[in-house]
Amino acid sequence: MKQAIYEHLYDLENTNIAIHYYTNRGSYFPAHWHPAIELIYILNGTAEILVGGVKHTLVPGEFIVIDSNQIHESQCALASMVVDVHVSRDFLESYIEEPVLPGIDCMRDTLKKEQLPYYLEICSLFKKLVPMYIQHPTAMGLGSDAIVMEILFHLLNYFTHPQPVSQIPGTAKNQERLQEILLYVEENYQHPILLEDIAGEFGLNREYFCRFFKQQMGINFTRHVNQVRISHIHHELVSTEDPIMEIIDRNGFTNYKLFHKLFREIYGCTPREARQEAREAMEKASHLRQPSEN
Repeated sequence: MKQAIYEHLYDLENTNIAIHYYTNRGSYFPAHWHPAIELIYILNGTAEILVGGVKHTLVPGEFIVIDSNQIHESQCALASMVVDVHVSRDFLESYIEEPVLPGIDCMRDTLKKEQLPYYLEICSLFKKLVPMYIQHPTAMGLGSDAIVMEILFHLLNYFTHPQPVSQIPGTAKNQERLQEILLYVEENYQHPILLEDIAGEFGLNREYFCRFFKQQMGINFTRHVNQVRISHIHHELVSTEDPIMEIIDRNGFTNYKLFHKLFREIYGCTPREARQEAREAMEKASHLRQPSEN
């Protein structure tokens, strides 16, 4: 059985900072969460990030911060280069005097006027990460981490706020229930998931379960399950040479017409085109990192 997205997508146990570069169209993660703080920077193209059901659109040169344990979904179907950073919350807490790390809120569409200069400074720091990826200098990890540390310094000084989540009645309980539902889907998406069955799994009737999920996620449960399946199908498409129909079948999708419709909606291309673009992007990235001959 595959592990849940929220638990094992990024292993920060030893590194505390994880930096990933996506250089092809089709980066998509269905609703998930993790204990790490996530920073997403768009170099080319556009991306849509849903945080707590609210959509934020990023254009080139912009970034967003997703605080730990926030349920979010990211769709970068038109983005050709994305820098994605995960930072251990415990690691950040070791640098502050407060007993609990404040909440971090940094989104372009919610900026205060006095925060704009610092937001732009962070954007320029993100831009410095890209040559690191392309040139692969000696001690690349050290240089990249140093840039991220400077970004975190600005975030902690200018974009934090008290975190009164425990003071909001029902919020923690709703999030816990939703996280359990998302984990259940991640562990069972390869098999049929009936609404009656999953509602009963959590001691709810079908109507209440559907209403609760739609209120919390902004989409209905069936669509979420299909999006999880499609994200796994896409991963296998670009990382294996297995036949496309075989990949679709083993990831629980039985309605092929609906699959192709949703896949194009999310990734902006057909499965075959996604596989070909991924191959070309890998070849291009490999070529860029090769040292030039004298």
